[in-house]
Amino acid sequence: MLRVDLRLRPFGDSGPLVSSFASFEDYLPRHGRDWERYAYVKARPVTAGARYTEIEATAVRPFVYRRYLDYGVFESLREMKALIEREVLRRELADNVKLGPGGIREIEFIVQALQLTRGGRDRALQTPSILAALSRLAETRVLPTQAVSELREAYVFLRRLENRLQMLADAQVHRLPADTISRERIALAMGSPDWPALLRALDAQRARVSHHFRLVFSGSDEPDTDAVRIDLGRFWDSQAETAALAEALARVGFKDSDEAARLLLELRAGAVVRKLDEVGRRRLQALLPALLADVAQSHVPLPVLRRVLAIIEAIGKRSAYFALLRENGAARARLVELCRHGDFLAAQIAAHPLLLDELIDERLLTQLPTRAGFAADLEARMQQLSEDDPEQQVETLRQFQRAALFRVAVADLTDLLPLMQVSDRLTDIAELIVERAMQLGWRQITAQFGVPCCGDGPAVRPVNVCAVGYGKLGGMELGYSSDLDLVFLHDSEGEHQQTSGGRPIDNQLFFVRLAQRIVHLLTMHSSAGRLYEVDVRLRPSGKGGLLVTNIEAFAEYQRREAWTWEHQALLHARSVAGSPQLRARFEAVRLDVLCHHVRRDALREEVRSMRERMRRELSRGDAGRFDIKQDPGGIADIEFLAQYWALRWAREYPPVAMFADTIRQLESVASADLVPQASVDVLTATYRAYRARIHRLSLDATTPIVPAEDFAELRAAVSGLWDATMCADGRPAQV
Repeated sequence: MLRVDLRLRPFGDSGPLVSSFASFEDYLPRHGRDWERYAYVKARPVTAGARYTEIEATAVRPFVYRRYLDYGVFESLREMKALIEREVLRRELADNVKLGPGGIREIEFIVQALQLTRGGRDRALQTPSILAALSRLAETRVLPTQAVSELREAYVFLRRLENRLQMLADAQVHRLPADTISRERIALAMGSPDWPALLRALDAQRARVSHHFRLVFSGSDEPDTDAVRIDLGRFWDSQAETAALAEALARVGFKDSDEAARLLLELRAGAVVRKLDEVGRRRLQALLPALLADVAQSHVPLPVLRRVLAIIEAIGKRSAYFALLRENGAARARLVELCRHGDFLAAQIAAHPLLLDELIDERLLTQLPTRAGFAADLEARMQQLSEDDPEQQVETLRQFQRAALFRVAVADLTDLLPLMQVSDRLTDIAELIVERAMQLGWRQITAQFGVPCCGDGPAVRPVNVCAVGYGKLGGMELGYSSDLDLVFLHDSEGEHQQTSGGRPIDNQLFFVRLAQRIVHLLTMHSSAGRLYEVDVRLRPSGKGGLLVTNIEAFAEYQRREAWTWEHQALLHARSVAGSPQLRARFEAVRLDVLCHHVRRDALREEVRSMRERMRRELSRGDAGRFDIKQDPGGIADIEFLAQYWALRWAREYPPVAMFADTIRQLESVASADLVPQASVDVLTATYRAYRARIHRLSLDATTPIVPAEDFAELRAAVSGLWDATMCADGRPAQV
């Protein structure tokens, strides 16, 4: 016979023994309690599996796993654990391997808390298996690898011991035996030489479990003896005087305590806090003392406090984030550290509170972001989605982009990542998103009209499409708010070719709709914002040209009709997404055009004329201010010099046209001994200095205009090289 427990049914002992599907689906969202969420983590059907699958999708899974990071579960689990601990003490259950300190239940609490917190975002965590969930927590770095290894070892050890105890007693017991014979039998069954050795092994395993439990639920393995103690209860619930609060803040390290007190009282009086429900108020009250303690330890507490409180106001509607910061001391410390680095990161978090999720990752302030890491993150996010939910797909792309840009900005502002690598990583993010947008667009349009094909009979084949990046994307010089210059190419051949679907359309119409869909995916507004601004005007014939161009027609245009400025633009072009074969064809066409089809007889005059026109029309500097981008001696002069030299010598020395970025174009002409190395060193050093200043100004939302005396020496050197090249024989003198 089996023991049967029916107390987990809706409404417990007072509920009916059998519920209808409809009443069960109504019960969970209206009456389901937190402990039932934990119970349903391990739920699975034993009969009527197909029907349960439907109920699980519509009722159980949304009830158990929330779509946001739900750190509120830690409060409930802590309360449940406190009740268990009181029961353990009352019933003297310290030797209970399930409920006692460091026992099986603590491991389950650790894993289930993280499953409930993150399972809505990561379906791989929606598993009843503790060991499977532990593996996923290690894969996603939610728990350190060592912690997962120790918890897995302890779980297996404790479950084996539980099994041996129940085999010995032939009953559902979890307490260690008291008599000597039973103890020796258990030790032998566990493979230990004697009972003391087994106890030592058990104590070691339980100590590790308790250590990890405290880390997960308290953020520290030690009591918080140094935390700031401020009586915010009296302050929060009464009209406390500013002076009294200022005195308390001064005691814990705030130098300008009067202003700090004013900011806190202003927060309390604000609309966001006044609209908090009881749970939100309780969570904020619990968070503020710990948060103020961290802020007080920063070197500039008042500016940090302003930024932190702006974030508090921004996340007020989602008080689960108060719980996140309260429960996770390391995340809270990272938030304070980031707010120490100026307004940009704090403004990003305030505008997009989902970025607080990134603070959980211990690698945020230590590990450099990589393209491989971004690709893995994007793939994991997209795997959670249904293929027939395009809006959620775009939303997920936007969330990925925000998180990835945030990680780059953190590495940038904490000086872990040099400027040029910042642009590389921002370019990586854009390329991954363009690639995914092309895949989504292709899937959506081919689902309607089929796959575009060309050729006849046995020679018929599917058509390839690729995207080419121009400008900052092509030159791998993207900034945080750069737009994307894109050109789309295809390799369809022949006239009147059609798609292969049940609703066939002409290939060219297919390409137009595909390009429109891709651009729409990249530019549409979602609740998380817009991905990028996209400009497709650099395609052949500009606005009057086709949205997607045949690769051979593109090549013919570039060889016969393109203007010099279009060849300058082609220097900064790269294939960034789509068919590998077509991307390779584009790169071959690009190099051929730049080497053999540039009008070099009038090259210098056309480049100089275009640059002079840009100065007249785009420069915003004056006698007292220097426009870093457009004024004489600025960035545009350096870029035009690099383009001029590469176009001038590409026929004799093709490697000078191979690279799409300005720095390597300059280094290539120096390596080929076409321009003195000293001249190139001046230009590359100045280019980096200009870009670094522009980058910092953009982070502060400031235009790239500085006092005229800034960069005066560098500006003069660039202007000298410009004059020597463009007003003499075209080859600069040694500097």
